[in-house]
Amino acid sequence: MKRLLFVISISLPFPAAGEAGDEKLVMAHYMTDMVPRTRGKLIRWIDPELADPRGSTAALGGIHQAVPMASLHLENADLEKAVDFEIRAARQLGIDGFQFYYPLVDNTPSLAKSYNVIIAKFIELSDARYAGFRISLCLAHPATAKPTTEKQKIALWSPPIRNLLSSTGRSPAWLKSGSGALLFYLWVGDALADGIRGLAHTPAEIQKIGQAYERLSSAIGTPIEYIYQVRRPELDPPYIDAIVKTFPAVWGWTASEENLEFWDYLAKRCRQEGCLYTQSVYPDYYTSKVYRRGKNDHAILPTAQALEIGVGGIERHYRVTNLAQTQLQLLRRAVRHDVRIINYVSWNDFPEGHHLAPEESHNFGPSLLLRHFKRRWKSGKEQVERDEAIVFFKKHRHDAKPKHPVALRIKSRNRDLGAEDRSELVTLLTAPAMCYLNGKALGRGDKGLRVHSIPSEPGPVRVRVVRDGKQVISFKTPREISEAPLRTDRLTYSYSSAFDREYGKLFD
Repeated sequence: MKRLLFVISISLPFPAAGEAGDEKLVMAHYMTDMVPRTRGKLIRWIDPELADPRGSTAALGGIHQAVPMASLHLENADLEKAVDFEIRAARQLGIDGFQFYYPLVDNTPSLAKSYNVIIAKFIELSDARYAGFRISLCLAHPATAKPTTEKQKIALWSPPIRNLLSSTGRSPAWLKSGSGALLFYLWVGDALADGIRGLAHTPAEIQKIGQAYERLSSAIGTPIEYIYQVRRPELDPPYIDAIVKTFPAVWGWTASEENLEFWDYLAKRCRQEGCLYTQSVYPDYYTSKVYRRGKNDHAILPTAQALEIGVGGIERHYRVTNLAQTQLQLLRRAVRHDVRIINYVSWNDFPEGHHLAPEESHNFGPSLLLRHFKRRWKSGKEQVERDEAIVFFKKHRHDAKPKHPVALRIKSRNRDLGAEDRSELVTLLTAPAMCYLNGKALGRGDKGLRVHSIPSEPGPVRVRVVRDGKQVISFKTPREISEAPLRTDRLTYSYSSAFDREYGKLFD
């Protein structure tokens, strides 16, 4: 199968992996229907009412865990105003482009009709107001309820993509490959090919998948290449060789901090073959989605059914991310491998809890870390623009007894919830200074990024940074660590000295 050896942005040369160059991008996965159009009724996953412990889901303590800032503070937004806000917010928080969730399902034609309108608006505003903001599609889980052949799937999927490209294909916002082909992401995409049951395991199956997507490109009528999602992190050299020789680029998803020997080997083979190794990053993972407890499947319960079952019969999915540590580890890997693209696992997938978009638990803390590493990634120097401090903590200890307890299904290899029972201070300092957390002296924080922590304790978290006898930073978190929480809530809370500045840029 013929493929290109490097990736480019739409108009500027994009060097092969490992080569020098200025064009490096941070792309984020965008859940297409979660655009915050506040003029009308909000869709389920971004509706703050469902997170209200006194609202319609009070029996569960509120079924949602995340509260998007846009849903609360973006007033009367139609599609254009909502899209403008999202691009502006993304650029402010360090994101250079979105790749839009675009699934193949039974109702693809009707679903894609609304998705195409949203994506086209992002492209329109990128062209008119935000030059350089990149757009891609993420073709996702090609599966239908009834048995369907590859040919039938392509016939179902290709027309709406072709329709979208017929009106937007000339836009300079589209992410492209070295030959000028469009560059699309794949997510759980193996099942497009006949005979592949969910996940490829052999070189021959990888080749079949590549051929299936070539046929999809032909049916769409536009040259397209694909960033393959690697979901089988096993050191199987023939399998890995098939991936890097079939696809021009690869990416991962959550769990990219596990199986590091595999990811390092994949990065090495990508460099050798000219395949683009990209680094996926995520800050957190705790679902607003609820599932039937103990069933061990992925069937998300509707709100009404969850209320009927009650807290004793539901569970949420969780990954132990050790406050800021997983995100820091993955960003460091991006710098170490000098990748061309960093992928944030999501901008706005609030129901899974790995979002970067402004939200009332994450606030702006994860984005400050991204921007720090992005400067280092691009310049090669650990630059600190201004003194900043960020705290990360869980809203209650792992052994607290909430009034509305919900069981966890831990999906990470790390299952040590107790290790997250601490308050973690990340400092970004222009010069050394003394750091204090809840009145406890942490010693001198050196220039650059440093991490300090103390055991968590009930109440607000207070931060002070002092240099040469003068207080440089001082704040108290609005959210406290609870001794008697209302509900189980494992979303990591972050707050920073930059909150007022960041919030003001978005909403003032």
